[in-house]
Amino acid sequence: MASDGAPSVAQTEDAEQARWKTLLDAVVTMAADLSLDELLERIVEVAADLAGARYAALGVVAEGGQQGERRLQTFITHGITAEQQAAIGDLPRGNGLLGLLIDRPEPLRLHDIAEDPASVGFPPAHPPMRSFLGVPVRIRDKVFGNLYLSEKPDGSDFTEQDEQIVTALAAAA
Repeated sequence: MASDGAPSVAQTEDAEQARWKTLLDAVVTMAADLSLDELLERIVEVAADLAGARYAALGVVAEGGQQGERRLQTFITHGITAEQQAAIGDLPRGNGLLGLLIDRPEPLRLHDIAEDPASVGFPPAHPPMRSFLGVPVRIRDKVFGNLYLSEKPDGSDFTEQDEQIVTALAAAA
């Protein structure tokens, strides 16, 4: 630590190197013989770890889903218990911010989800979430789905470095 309590340059560089090593290890793991469900769960877990997110999800885009219809066919979460999922209810349809990423598949970082005009709020029993990072997952230049991350433990926003490493993970998927 620097004398003012902030991490030193060397500590910051070490932490960044550790994140990239985690990414590389994840890519090697993804090349292993995993089922599709296991692979998607692994991607969500690694994304949360890399960005320091309390919550993470991967929404697989439904073929031909239009605005107002179900646009996500699968929604894999990390950080939410089975009891919380049951209380929340049905998986998201892919509207609001999730739909924005479906319509405009490019990285999106927000300080506060509720302040964004595209936000449609959360269902009852959903844990509170403020900070947000969304990144498209493409396979052969076609959007397969999106990674959604929320809530860094210290309450800070997601950084450009978080965006870069999660985008690299999404590209490796």
